[in-house]
Amino acid sequence: MKEDIEEKEPFPETDADDLEVDTTKNVFMFVKLSKDWPVLLVGGALMSASAAATPMNTYLYGKIMGKLSEFYVDDTPYNSFISEIGKLCGVLIAVGGAKMIVVWMGVFTWLKFGEIQQKRARVQVYNKILKEPTSWYDLNTNLMGDMTQVNRCIEELRSGSAEIMANIVQTFALAIALVVMCFYQSWSITLIVLAGAPIMAVIGWYFGRLTYRAQEQENDYTSRASKILDWCLVNPTMVRIFNGKYVELAKFNDIVNASAKSYYRVANAISANTGALKFMTLMMFVQGFWFGNYLLQRGSISIDQLFTTFSSALMLGQTISGITEYLAVLNAAHAAAGKIAKYLQMDEQVKEAKIYPAYSVGKIQLKNVTFKYPSRDEIILKGVSFEVQENRFNYIIGKSGAGKSTIPLVLMNLYSTLSGSVEYDGAPIQHLDPKYLAQNITLLQQNPVMFNNKTILENIAVGAVDDYDSLDDIPRALIEEAAKFALLQDLDLDTKVTGLSLSGGQQQRVSIARAYLKNSPVLIMDESFGALDNQNKQILFQRIKNWRQGRTTIFITHAYDNIEGDDFVVIMEHGQVTNQGKFANFMNNEVIQNYKAQKYEDVKEPEIVVKETKLEYDYKTNPYILKDLEAQEEEEQIMGVLSILKYCSSSINTKWLLMLGVIIALLEGAASPVFSFCFSKLLSISMEASIGTNVTRDILVWSCIALAIAAFIGITAYLSEFILHFCSENWIVSLRQLSFNKINNQDMSFFNSKMEPAEITTLLMNDTRDLRSLVSLYISLASTLVTMVLIGIIWSIVSGWKLALVGIAFVPLVLVVTLAYGMILESAENKYKSRVVDVETHLHQTITSIKTIRLFHMQNYFVETYQASLSNLKSVGTYRAFQTGIGFAISDLCSAIAQGIILFYGMQLAGKMQYSYLQLLQVITLLTFTLANASLLINQLPEIARGQRAGTFVVKLLESTPISKVETEGKLIPRSNDTAIAFDNVSFAYPNKPHEPKLKNISFEVNHNETVGLVGESGSGKSTIVSILLRLYGAKSVRIYDEDISEVDIDWLREAISIVPQFPKFFDGSIYDNLHYGMNPVKIVSQHEVINVLKLVGMYDFIASLPEGIQTCIGEGTNSLVSGGQLQRLSIARALLRKPKVLIFDECTSNLDPVSTRQFIELIESFNGKYTILFITHDKEMMRIADNLIVLKDGKIAEQGSFLQLMSDQGELTKITKSSV
Repeated sequence: MKEDIEEKEPFPETDADDLEVDTTKNVFMFVKLSKDWPVLLVGGALMSASAAATPMNTYLYGKIMGKLSEFYVDDTPYNSFISEIGKLCGVLIAVGGAKMIVVWMGVFTWLKFGEIQQKRARVQVYNKILKEPTSWYDLNTNLMGDMTQVNRCIEELRSGSAEIMANIVQTFALAIALVVMCFYQSWSITLIVLAGAPIMAVIGWYFGRLTYRAQEQENDYTSRASKILDWCLVNPTMVRIFNGKYVELAKFNDIVNASAKSYYRVANAISANTGALKFMTLMMFVQGFWFGNYLLQRGSISIDQLFTTFSSALMLGQTISGITEYLAVLNAAHAAAGKIAKYLQMDEQVKEAKIYPAYSVGKIQLKNVTFKYPSRDEIILKGVSFEVQENRFNYIIGKSGAGKSTIPLVLMNLYSTLSGSVEYDGAPIQHLDPKYLAQNITLLQQNPVMFNNKTILENIAVGAVDDYDSLDDIPRALIEEAAKFALLQDLDLDTKVTGLSLSGGQQQRVSIARAYLKNSPVLIMDESFGALDNQNKQILFQRIKNWRQGRTTIFITHAYDNIEGDDFVVIMEHGQVTNQGKFANFMNNEVIQNYKAQKYEDVKEPEIVVKETKLEYDYKTNPYILKDLEAQEEEEQIMGVLSILKYCSSSINTKWLLMLGVIIALLEGAASPVFSFCFSKLLSISMEASIGTNVTRDILVWSCIALAIAAFIGITAYLSEFILHFCSENWIVSLRQLSFNKINNQDMSFFNSKMEPAEITTLLMNDTRDLRSLVSLYISLASTLVTMVLIGIIWSIVSGWKLALVGIAFVPLVLVVTLAYGMILESAENKYKSRVVDVETHLHQTITSIKTIRLFHMQNYFVETYQASLSNLKSVGTYRAFQTGIGFAISDLCSAIAQGIILFYGMQLAGKMQYSYLQLLQVITLLTFTLANASLLINQLPEIARGQRAGTFVVKLLESTPISKVETEGKLIPRSNDTAIAFDNVSFAYPNKPHEPKLKNISFEVNHNETVGLVGESGSGKSTIVSILLRLYGAKSVRIYDEDISEVDIDWLREAISIVPQFPKFFDGSIYDNLHYGMNPVKIVSQHEVINVLKLVGMYDFIASLPEGIQTCIGEGTNSLVSGGQLQRLSIARALLRKPKVLIFDECTSNLDPVSTRQFIELIESFNGKYTILFITHDKEMMRIADNLIVLKDGKIAEQGSFLQLMSDQGELTKITKSSV
């Protein structure tokens, strides 16, 4: 057990200055110079040192050409000439080897630097999630969408701080080194060459600004689309039963189309930047060449100086182009940093010293408390004052919307009051340590939160995790005792929980088990039995009374049958306390008489037979652990690029445009060898000029040709890049829309899969951005390289086959290295991204469960789990950095070896007079350009590998979502007849548990406009029948109006059948939008009808009192800003507005007070003869109004008939209702 009662910081290993962020520094916002300077210094030094290799190579290249000129002019002996050339080529290769080591270490260092920045960003985001007040969650209407986008932005920030920054440092250092080399060789030529640099800088700045603005817009649209996707994945039942999938699909399609338009502007800016810079780079060389030959003819410069200056100038132009291109990409990282900065901006929280009393009495006082939710204007609590009686049972009762459920939220200090004070043991709660409150008060809410992908055992244990060092330290025997107390002994505690695996009653029992394990001095139960059948409800209530005897316990309830005369009661109405005192004092009070439900005889707790089952954690016998181990051992096989493109080819809508882009890319690739030929001609002209030949006319002709080719390369570069970017985004939009459509057309079995909502949202909205690279980068690069390499090789063979064959011999080496590196990188990227998914899924779980985390003070546990995920990510990130660095390094080494050997052998051929200098320069230039461009593919492999990983998982998602017959088949529109619903010998098991049938040979009929009740204990199959009727799952032998349900039009079915679910779900939007959600536009609902329905369910006065009326926004999930009872009544209104033929009510009185329940029952009675009604209930009064009751037990019909008939038979119904209210 923990003995230290001081609360840990969210990230105890992080210094205080790490939790401060300068949001004005954009991509550098998380840099801490006091800590990062060693990494920055080492990384900067290494990449700068690697840059020095390039001017060294140009110097050596110039020296080699100078030796060739001397050989021709001075008649240098062949052996002496070759000896000098051999030394220079050896130094050239040695420089390449040294560069390999330096680049490897430099890239590794910068990638590690990026990981440091990423971790700080994720820590900051998580810290904000834990530190922000509950009101912040209420006010952020697009929180999940924003969070999905923030996660993507963190990855872009990491890339901008790592790979991009490494390249920028290297290119800046290279530019400086090349400028120095150029000035050293010829300052005048250098000035001529650099004359175009300011223009290039302006081009880069202008297109960079365009990129930044468009990228911000794309991020915003992606955030909005992510919210829609997350809603549909977290609430799939609601989306289906209300036909909301069409609404969501239309909204999603509109937003991703708008996002695509923003990306088209990004692509246009980047492509225009690329094309302009390519032209400028080549043009700078031509103007420098012209002036250099003029100096050469005047004798102001030697041939080796000219060659060195030319080579350096050409590389300088390419370097400046590279810098501006990297800066354009860096703008995307700046935009991402801006999104993170905007998210992290928060009001300064004034930290006050908190009190942690030595002991707890449990005395609670509210003194004149006034409160409103931050996102709403109406006052919820109006001068509430009462004192909870310590060590006794207390009840807070009243109508739905009276403010009862707000009391514990204020008491737990989740919200601040407007005025008045809330005190615990005499101390204002705002002065008490949150940990103290959480340890001494346990609040069980109406809709408990389950933690997905944790076992039932772990879901129970987290309730007490703050009292132990870790979850594993909690004795299993104590957890099993708590499970047995909460009637969970029949469940396998080692089963992992998914979104749909536990029923509402089972979830509430898990919540009660948490409270029992925690065993705090004060327990508050807010309608915590609503989903339980009466028998289990009475058993648990009696157990809780025995357990809590002599301890402070507060029940917030609508049911009064268990309140005893000495119990303390607080009666609330319209946000005020109308009466308080012993319950016996109000027995004859008019308020109680109006609220009082009929009380039935108490029953003794029946004896529960518990099967002795051995709960083992042995991997040899436990199937769930075996399954997990198999999943861990199996690594996802990454598909090849062509396989992904082939699989997804049907979703590429712009194939003709894609082909045009490829053709233009081929033309660009073909132009490169042509320019290299022009380059060789210009060099040979210079060689002729150095020996006194008049070359004025040749200079003019070939310069003009070179300029024309440069312009052609610039134009084709822009067109090919933009077209392929356009096609890639169009493809991504199609994949997103196709995937979302297929998800929306899945039956409910899909949502029991392993993929979490956060994982799918991240895949479709974030990772698909990486998938663009397969079209925009891979196809472009592959097309260009294939053309370039083929033309370059063929041309070099024609020019001089002997030297060409030596150069060609290196092509397989480059390809083998590329393929091997690609395979290694695929594995590294896959492992890395999988760990990123783990981190982001945990963040998603934290956000959706934040109130429960705070109520049970699980912050430390969740922080430790998050830290473990970050630690795993760090380890895999180190491995990835190592693998990425080696690829870049080997690429440089291969190029250096090839260049050295080609030059040496070429000089041998020239020395033996087998090649002329013109022939030699042509072949060397063609081979050098060809091999240099071929090695470019290695530098792009990390980005392509990320695209492959994304593509593999998108394919996996598409394969796992074949069009469900349940959701799509059926054309019939039934005609009304006497039999509305018929089950004929129906058996059913859920797809994920095929050997555990939930229904066993069920047969019954429901006549048109008949009212039928389904009654049974939890797990007897009631909700399964409803799921089949709504065609959430497929089943045979079920008929609707005498038509097979599988052949009925699914849209008609869900318009004809409307449901009021046990736990109503509403999205974050206005009351109006929620009431009309998914309705057929043809069905026009007038304002008068809406008002009548709201009056019918008792919500009109409440909504009319709101400042924004029916346009008032209500929250989503646990952040909903109306009470459970009000949500229930709004849910009834939503069902009635749809004008269905069949109404289904699933425990719809569970959150209603007795008066509202009575009103609801009268409402149901008024529907007699107007609707076919099927309801699930444990309420006796509801059972009485049914024309027929179907009593279920263990998936079978135990008995059926009228209420009075079945009660007189003393059968299963009598047993179930024995303790009924």
